[in-house]
Amino acid sequence: MRGQRLIAEFNKNSMEIIKVNLQEWRGKKYVDIRIWVLQDPTDKATEIATKKGITLNIELLPELIKALVKAQKVLGED
Repeated sequence: MRGQRLIAEFNKNSMEIIKVNLQEWRGKKYVDIRIWVLQDPTDKATEIATKKGITLNIELLPELIKALVKAQKVLGED
């Protein structure tokens, strides 16, 4: 894997998109979950990444998934 690979994206609201990317940097693999902002909501080409997000070593991905599944169970949405 080189650079970034988009895994998923979904709208947070009309102006923000959450993107999940896999990326490699200095030979290590990471998962990046970041908020992107649409400067013009009618033009997807105007989206820019924000500093709001998290980048984790891919080895921590199972722990993140466990935490999210636990949050979903606590909310009763399983």
